Amino acid sequence: MPSDTKDRILDSAEILFAQNGFSATSLRAITDHADVNLASVNYHFQSKDALVQAVLMRRLNPVNQRRLEMLNAILQRFPASPPPVEEILEAFYRPVVEEVMKSQREGRPIMPLIGRIFIEPGELVASQVRSLMSQVVTAFVDAFHLALPQVPPAVLFWRLQFAVGMMSHTFAAAPLIEGLSRGRIRINDTEEVLRQLIAFAAGGLRGAMP
Repeated sequence: MPSDTKDRILDSAEILFAQNGFSATSLRAITDHADVNLASVNYHFQSKDALVQAVLMRRLNPVNQRRLEMLNAILQRFPASPPPVEEILEAFYRPVVEEVMKSQREGRPIMPLIGRIFIEPGELVASQVRSLMSQVVTAFVDAFHLALPQVPPAVLFWRLQFAVGMMSHTFAAAPLIEGLSRGRIRINDTEEVLRQLIAFAAGGLRGAMP
């Protein structure tokens, strides 16, 4: 069926993009992995750029939609007072952490793909990510400004970058972290991971000015 073919192409593209990078993965490699012909890719996606966009949208859009829904619920509860930093952080982190944990349980870990988003050079991926993330970034930066009016905008943005990097590193380096901790840490408990991320990020966001 056409939908099955499209899903196979997306699944194979996601795996190969995560393993080899977006630029280094050819359409021929994707069609071979998906066991489809090149005409199928052209029919469903028209170009590699469009296929990259579809792969990223499939993973990022549901997560970002849930982030915005959680954030809007918080802002509605605090219409005339600063929203709690920890609640905003939970709205930002929880959808990603739960999706990463779910993908690991299902044997389709998405963290390597997310890692590629941050390290892939070139404008192709950067432009796609800017397009997909701009609404979320704007909404959360505005919310943190409400919660932390004393933090200058440039400093706040620096701190938010560190908060994002902390989450990415936690999952990308999970086996290394677990090994170095000598069994003290297991990155497989959603609620514990969220507690630690939120507590550390909240402290950093509220920290004294440099």
